[in-house]
Amino acid sequence: MHMELLEKLKTAGKMRDEVIATDFLVTAKAAVRTYAVAITETASPEVREVLKKQLDEAIDTHAKIANYMIKNEMYHAYDLDEQLSHDKEKVQKALEMVNG
Repeated sequence: MHMELLEKLKTAGKMRDEVIATDFLVTAKAAVRTYAVAITETASPEVREVLKKQLDEAIDTHAKIANYMIKNEMYHAYDLDEQLSHDKEKVQKALEMVNG
């Protein structure tokens, strides 16, 4: 019983980390889109330059998060079948945790 509880806690911790990383990745991706749109909407060269710098930082942040997730097998960007299998496994684990 004790080992089963420890395994559930370990799984929950990994899932929590993945949920946080995924949320951060989605937020970074949205920031890239937002800055790109803002650049096309401004008439000021000075504002455009500031937004370009922010866009570059957002792109770099997105890349760092994606690389972290790929390295830690949270995100399978180069293998759709593997990503779908991974997602199904996460859903199954979540259901098992909820249903005991």
